[in-house]
Amino acid sequence: MDDQITPLQELRILLCLIRHADAKGSVDFDNPDVTDTLGSLVWNWNAMEFLLYKLDEAGVIDYSEIGEDGFKPIILCIVNDDTHRYVAGLAEKTESDYVALDKRITDILTFNPSALTNRITDTKRQIEEVKKHVASNDLLKPLAGPLREIQSHFDSISVVSEGYEHIYKNIIRPVQEEGKSGVKATVKWAILSILISTAISLAISNWLFLKDGFRTFFAA
Repeated sequence: MDDQITPLQELRILLCLIRHADAKGSVDFDNPDVTDTLGSLVWNWNAMEFLLYKLDEAGVIDYSEIGEDGFKPIILCIVNDDTHRYVAGLAEKTESDYVALDKRITDILTFNPSALTNRITDTKRQIEEVKKHVASNDLLKPLAGPLREIQSHFDSISVVSEGYEHIYKNIIRPVQEEGKSGVKATVKWAILSILISTAISLAISNWLFLKDGFRTFFAA
């Protein structure tokens, strides 16, 4: 459905219910502190109700609305031990996601494009040397086809690498410099993660192909 509630919003909603629950776990939805807080977390109340009913079906909370159409319903909401266990799981997942994102950003910002360029240049040189040996030896000529395929995939990596260097110079480096001066670059970080994740995914997938290709080639 539209306006889907994120895990972080879900966690904050449940924490709100727990915080306002009485000794028996009952939450009073007539309390403006409850409705105001929930409204500040999710502006679409239909999405909120959908989540609460979903949590009720899962046994995380007890939630129901009693009343006739056209009249304000009586809302019954009770948190229990399962609510606390579910919240603990959500908190662990949120922390795990944060750590993974932080590591991903750190890896991106500390990636060395010069080392990648040097490695690509060195490997291209080795491929050319192998091609010369293949061309001069009739016994090795059957390997010419696989070698061309390996070189083709490696050329793709070169293109990705060149694109990454452009991204590094025009996006990553400015973000790093702005970070040093205390300037926030939220939009740039969003663009960065989209572009770099795509570039690195392409590079890794092609690199794995090359790795397998070289292993097969030299084992022959």
